[in-house]
Amino acid sequence: VGQCGNQIGCRFWELALKEHAAYNTKARYDDALSSFFQNVDCRQDHPMRLPVGDGRGAIRALKARAVVVDMEVGVTNELLSGPMRDVFDTKQFITGQSGSGNNWACGFHHHGQMYRESLLEAVRRPVEEAESLQSF
Repeated sequence: VGQCGNQIGCRFWELALKEHAAYNTKARYDDALSSFFQNVDCRQDHPMRLPVGDGRGAIRALKARAVVVDMEVGVTNELLSGPMRDVFDTKQFITGQSGSGNNWACGFHHHGQMYRESLLEAVRRPVEEAESLQSF
């Protein structure tokens, strides 16, 4: 949430992928990777989630189990144009136009109330899809 959280989060996803690649040299979608990422087949109009199975399935396209929230589009646009752009699902982005001007109270009281339903929905969807909530 917010500029700092989104920048730190992007670095986290990058490091998680690098660490997993160093351990899993055969690029297999296993339990460890499924804790942080969904494996999806994007060759169809509606991407299909692929299960972990026996841990020997190939990685098609990884999508981070993340909800990105920022009331200014600057950082979210950086994420979508940077090297990690394919890891994020744009349906999980919630942005505003005006921003909160680094004012937590403004973000909480004004934007929080305005975006409440979309925030809850953005979290509800992936939670319901998760095989184990602790891995979300």
